[in-house]
Amino acid sequence: MRRLRVSHRTEIRYPAQVVESVNHVRLIPRSGNLQVVHDARVRTFPEAPVSIYDDVYGNRVGWFHVHEPHSRLVIEAFATVEPLQPRRPLPDVLRITGWSDTRTGEYRDAQVEFLRPSRLVPRSAAVDAYAAELGVDAPTPGEWLVELELAVAETIFYAPGFTRVDTPIARVIDIRRGVCQDLAQVFIALARRRGIATRYVSGWLYQPGAGGPGESHAWVEAFLPGAGWVQFDPTHPDPELTRYARIGVGRDYSDVPPVLGTYLGPAASDMSVEVIVERDD
Repeated sequence: MRRLRVSHRTEIRYPAQVVESVNHVRLIPRSGNLQVVHDARVRTFPEAPVSIYDDVYGNRVGWFHVHEPHSRLVIEAFATVEPLQPRRPLPDVLRITGWSDTRTGEYRDAQVEFLRPSRLVPRSAAVDAYAAELGVDAPTPGEWLVELELAVAETIFYAPGFTRVDTPIARVIDIRRGVCQDLAQVFIALARRRGIATRYVSGWLYQPGAGGPGESHAWVEAFLPGAGWVQFDPTHPDPELTRYARIGVGRDYSDVPPVLGTYLGPAASDMSVEVIVERDD
């Protein structure tokens, strides 16, 4: 299987020096049944030791404390990841799960965190109206999710600059514009509304031919009894999974932000992110 080589650079610039800062970064992928991580590391400027711990969802989190005054903080992450799953399960596998399988008490108890509303994916009249407009229907949850992936991609257009990380889902549905994070969270809202456990996935995507550095990517996973966690990407329907390097999962974006920090000093004036993903062909 081909390997993906990733470099991720975040630069935060302050209008004046901050006294110190404490940061948590979710930029460290881990090995599992979908990928093997051959190398993963984080470094900072100013330099600071990075401690690693696992959060409640099993994501690897880097923690560091910059003690010296600084007006600029740079966080660089590097990873080499080997995806193990070329495609998601075939349609006949997705049909194993019936709607009755997602309505059992056992299913709901086991997946309660990914069924109930979350901070950025609340219950919403806008989601109900959008679901009625789409009119997606299918005999099984797996087939329904495949159709939903395409329906969201066709009705909400990928367009940077219209939303922020905290833009409500209702606003995204209203303007029919957003980025991968927005499309993922709209998909999650629709799936949870139908009683399908769905979680947000953060990571990186290899896009051959893309000019210049990119950004982090977001997609989703839905849990189907008999098939397990199945990946869907409403930004790129029917994904080729060898292009994906996963970092972490959560209820929504707020559980897996790439960088989350606190500092003593003025508010950050600017932040830039550059991601380069290459593949060993």
